[in-house]
Amino acid sequence: MNTKFLASITMTLFLCSFWIVGCAAPIVGEANKNIPVSWDTGFSMLSLLDSQDVTLNSVDDLEKLVDATWYAEVDVINTKVGKAALGSCHDYFTKVKGTPRTANENEMSAYLELKIMCEATRLLMNAKDSKETFLPRNVLGETMPKLWPKAMALRISTEESRRDMENTELMSMNDVTPIVKYESHSKSKAAYFNKGGYQEVEIIGRGDANNDGVEDIFLVVRDHVEGGDYFNMRLFILSVDSKASWHLIKEIE
Repeated sequence: MNTKFLASITMTLFLCSFWIVGCAAPIVGEANKNIPVSWDTGFSMLSLLDSQDVTLNSVDDLEKLVDATWYAEVDVINTKVGKAALGSCHDYFTKVKGTPRTANENEMSAYLELKIMCEATRLLMNAKDSKETFLPRNVLGETMPKLWPKAMALRISTEESRRDMENTELMSMNDVTPIVKYESHSKSKAAYFNKGGYQEVEIIGRGDANNDGVEDIFLVVRDHVEGGDYFNMRLFILSVDSKASWHLIKEIE
């Protein structure tokens, strides 16, 4: 066969291949595909309900959790209506304001769990699908306290916490309470120990909480003091920007 003809055929195929592979338009929908709101093991609302018939298969099911009955009523004082018996997230949303306490001190830990999970339910319900994410694959890695905001540090004294927040030299959680030991329980749960106590951090879920298109992470933090019975729970909404910097969007306690 004529060599010039073969060369012409080869060049034609090369140009066609280049046009198809190198100059092809992007697949429609892939680049701008939404990242859906999701929940993780830290979202324990279902386990706190009286009925096992309530299921959570999609974001639309979250609304059912608001009216679902808790496994027990909790008497709370200093609410909008004085003393109130709370038996659902609906009761909590409509009757509670500020930081009331339980009528029985030994019910405070149970109330905190119910309260934070109700807040997490509302957070997931209001979150939007995200357009992009900068969250690292290992959100609960050993070195993350060096990046997390200092508001996440173990909080025992209100006055001491206020001073830490006003101290501009303290930037991260690790600056306030240096981590001396780390335990990974799963991809969504880890424990961080400092000299005064330890914190269990677990992923509640993910979604766009502030409507900026960027995926945020929702974390529940359980504070413990070694050698004591102190216990507290807090809910954090954090975001990571394109420069891998962490930002506190909101803290709920």
